[in-house]
Amino acid sequence: MFVVNPRRFELMSEALHTTALKVILSASSDLAFQSVSLSENSFTMLRGASGSGKSTLMHALAGLQPIAKGHIQVGNNIITSRQVPKDWRRVSIGFIPQRPFFWPSLTVKQNLSLSAWCKESRELGLDWVDKLGLTPKLNQNAHSLSLGEQQRLSAVRAFANHAPVLLADEPIASLDQRNAELLLDSLKTYQAESGCAVLFASHDPQWKSYANQVIEL
Repeated sequence: MFVVNPRRFELMSEALHTTALKVILSASSDLAFQSVSLSENSFTMLRGASGSGKSTLMHALAGLQPIAKGHIQVGNNIITSRQVPKDWRRVSIGFIPQRPFFWPSLTVKQNLSLSAWCKESRELGLDWVDKLGLTPKLNQNAHSLSLGEQQRLSAVRAFANHAPVLLADEPIASLDQRNAELLLDSLKTYQAESGCAVLFASHDPQWKSYANQVIEL
């Protein structure tokens, strides 16, 4: 169940809206979620203990976890129990997973180029590569980066498609304080510059100060 505690912020248009959702986990297990609404230019924290369903909900919103009931809408794109639009993660959603994934045989720049090709874009996000201190790593194998650097690179990849909604599933769970702050600061800067809606998941209440809305699971 959701308990939403919004700070006061200017009324804006919705970037993402869902009805009540039901997700089937197995033949004997499912999770139900109340409706979610994210405003344009908002920074929302999804908070809950381990096992509360944060990742399940994030994966459903990203189109990676099928839903059995309800729908998810960004603009004119809609996920239902029957289909996920083919361009959902190219046009509607940017996604930062909890565990960064890169093609192991490719360099940082090659991974960004492959991502841009998949999104039918020429945008590599090199300005963000520079802002996040990754320019010296461009020709380095992505798997040789530290975990903090890998999460920053994962953020660059998510920023590059300029989607109206950015989801970050426990992006700082395994990071030290410095790298966690650096990543969240970059998310805040990107959100302010782009006007998108950001939803980031975390179990740690210390990060609530970054958000203008908190959704409790």
